[in-house]
Amino acid sequence: MLPEALAKALARLEAELADLEARLEEERKRLSALSPLPVYWRKVRCGKERCTKCPHGPYPYLKVKKEGKWRWAYLGKGWQPPEGFTRPREFLEALSRYRALLRRKEELLERAAEAEKALRPR
Repeated sequence: MLPEALAKALARLEAELADLEARLEEERKRLSALSPLPVYWRKVRCGKERCTKCPHGPYPYLKVKKEGKWRWAYLGKGWQPPEGFTRPREFLEALSRYRALLRRKEELLERAAEAEKALRPR
């Protein structure tokens, strides 16, 4: 009984994660449309050998040319739109929604990992 209930709960979590990923993609597109800069949303590896959550992100990056080569410039967690930005309030609201969706995704991933762990045979 318990493994069956856990399996159903895990299936619901996976369905919710898929829906959440679609919503995150919509928010990324909305943010890109609002931004006057070519902001790229990239998933990156942290480099830790035993990290089970890699790749992390997506995080905002700019593609800049330095010394004749294209490089990625990380914009940071507290990235704010540049001065003179035409729709800063709309952008910040979209960014806030995006961050809330990311937090929800992390919660769901943790719950899914716990359910998978409970379903494994001992």
